Amino acid sequence: MGKKEKCHVVCCGNIAFDLILDNAEKSGGISFLARPGGSVLNTAILLRRLGLRVSLIAKTGTDFLSEALLQTLRKEKLNISFVRREKNLKIGLALAQINKKGDSSYIFYKPAGKLVSFEKKQIPAKLFKNVSVFHTGSAYSYSDFTFCNTMHLMALAKKENVFISYDPNWREYRIKNKVKTRRRIRKILPYVNLLKLSETDATGITGTKTLRSALGKLPADIMVTLGEKGSFFWNGKKKQFCPSFKTKIVDTIGAGDAFTAGLLYRYSLLREETFRKETQENLRFASAVSSLVSQGKGSPGALKNLRQVTQFLASHKSTS
Repeated sequence: MGKKEKCHVVCCGNIAFDLILDNAEKSGGISFLARPGGSVLNTAILLRRLGLRVSLIAKTGTDFLSEALLQTLRKEKLNISFVRREKNLKIGLALAQINKKGDSSYIFYKPAGKLVSFEKKQIPAKLFKNVSVFHTGSAYSYSDFTFCNTMHLMALAKKENVFISYDPNWREYRIKNKVKTRRRIRKILPYVNLLKLSETDATGITGTKTLRSALGKLPADIMVTLGEKGSFFWNGKKKQFCPSFKTKIVDTIGAGDAFTAGLLYRYSLLREETFRKETQENLRFASAVSSLVSQGKGSPGALKNLRQVTQFLASHKSTS
């Protein structure tokens, strides 16, 4: 583990609690299970559980729920020294309901406005010294006030030759000005070394109706997830497909974020030249991480450590 610990990943995004409706509640009331939430935070926790060194850039409040979340992150051994607390900022909440297939629907209560963003002077100029990977995404990356943070952080990371990972996590119903959002994402993409998309992301950020049309507008060398259908690598001309693992799904919260964590772990292990060559192995490892997360309730689900992933892969050798 010593060599892997040296890989330092910095993650930036919204942090929140996922409140998952307990469908088994029998008392006549409503009960929720609280889990750390936010796409980037899900990925950060999973990277830490896989054995990497992870620092988090985010903002939260000074209320008791914010403190409870930070206590959870300390237990996960994330570096939260770059998490800034604001008295008038309330923690984000995502209320989730899981259907019989394990798919989730959400109601979001997220902070917005100037308070959620960082001033440039609050971001250390040498933040990315001795950092291997910078990961960001979701609404934080393209929303008003925080889009400028994203661009500034990416410029700092690029200056230090840091490998940049991006997952837009496009949610159509939450984006009011889609034209402006797509324009902002187009400004982000030139900085990105690893772009991971779902089918919804691909059509959403390109404004197309089909995945085939979206691929014609997207850059080459991207990873695309298709849920239970699997995933593929797109080199700009053809797909390299990897089927999903057939396992029991409890819920799919954080499954895409887990896939990203799997890809970034592989990058940390191999570095870019070898990582680019081992596409099938990357997809398979990421799919295994995603499958394990989906076997538990809420992200990080059932994933505990790297050993669990290697054992899972060893027991599913016939899947290729």
